[in-house]
Amino acid sequence: MRIWELEREYDSLISFVKTGREGKKRDVHDAVSKVREGVLKRGDEAVADFSIAWDGWDGRHSLKLTAEEIDGAASRVPKRDLQILKGMIRNVASYHKGQKMPKRTYRKKGLFVREEPVPVERAMVYVPGGTAAYPSSLIMGAVPAQIAGVKEIYVATPGPGGRINDHVAAAARLLGIGDIYRIGGAQAIYAFAYGTDSVPRVDMIVGPGNAYVEEAKRDVYGCVGIDMLAGPTELIILCTEAHSPKTVALDMFSQAEHDELASVGLFSSSREHLDEVTEQIKRMIGTSARRGTIEKALEHNGFLVHFADVRLAIDAINRIAPEHMELFGDEGCAESILYPGIIYVGPLTPVAMGDYYIGTNHVLPTGGAGRFSGGLSVDRFTKRKVVVKIEKQFIEKFGDRAARLSRIEGLPAHGEAIEARKEP
Repeated sequence: MRIWELEREYDSLISFVKTGREGKKRDVHDAVSKVREGVLKRGDEAVADFSIAWDGWDGRHSLKLTAEEIDGAASRVPKRDLQILKGMIRNVASYHKGQKMPKRTYRKKGLFVREEPVPVERAMVYVPGGTAAYPSSLIMGAVPAQIAGVKEIYVATPGPGGRINDHVAAAARLLGIGDIYRIGGAQAIYAFAYGTDSVPRVDMIVGPGNAYVEEAKRDVYGCVGIDMLAGPTELIILCTEAHSPKTVALDMFSQAEHDELASVGLFSSSREHLDEVTEQIKRMIGTSARRGTIEKALEHNGFLVHFADVRLAIDAINRIAPEHMELFGDEGCAESILYPGIIYVGPLTPVAMGDYYIGTNHVLPTGGAGRFSGGLSVDRFTKRKVVVKIEKQFIEKFGDRAARLSRIEGLPAHGEAIEARKEP
């Protein structure tokens, strides 16, 4: 990884990050379009073909797992791990239960408005798979949906060899979810967005995924709701003072190991600190269990940044709007950092704890979407229902003004519809 000098290379750094993001989108668009075409034309057959090709199915399987398959997989999970999953579910539920939008009544003379949340009917929680398994993502997606009151929750997750991950099955059982489909990638997104003979069409699709999943979610938005654009993971660490090179390197590894397309950056006020972190990475990489993935992520999407003015560093981080951010040193800087999906402050608050056990959601916006979007929450599964009633005194007071505005806009029938209410 090269070291950028922020004061001299600010625009070049921002361009580097942006170009990397755009490059990912261009690379996957054509492939995802072919998946969409296949699912729309051939439905279940296409989904199975893609799964055989990419998930290594050892023959054809039903897309939906049977209760016996789920129970069998869940039964292989050690009791200790079940307790850990239960603890995570409790923590996530405890944090999210306070997010539910309250009912609201608005009154003015002659006007009554009532607002209340209404949950979507059907939601699909996408659980990434492949080189790793993510029961944590199932919990992060399903718990807010359940608190919101979603009636039907489905799970889609890749099934390498046609088999579901034991811990994902166990998490589903603990959550009371029995509708699990062994399909992943863009084909899962399209199948649930449009429906097939075996796969139900849903109202909302949530959950993180790789670049192909992200592109498919972008494509189906409008046909179904999505939580956000949550693609390959991102992390920026800001050190306003030197921090343990080993700890910093491990935190960078913890996100780089997700995906070769993961983006990991370190901002430090000390050039010597950056050198020490670089040396630590070189020493530790050889013993990492996911060395290949980490090396490729750091080589292609990693960056180190030296800064003299912390205000400029904060400005750059706000422009990049990474999925995750860690702050070591001057914790007051957190007040000016606005757009990361989540900010972890202090030496004892690693991203990894947020991924699992804090209770805050780890399904977060990537690709700069943090500038206008937040992490997955209960309200993402609801819409605001609004009921309005006007009485005579309100339309007598404001009706003429509204009718005049309709004519200003060249829509006279609006005004006539309003004026008709004033007639005896």
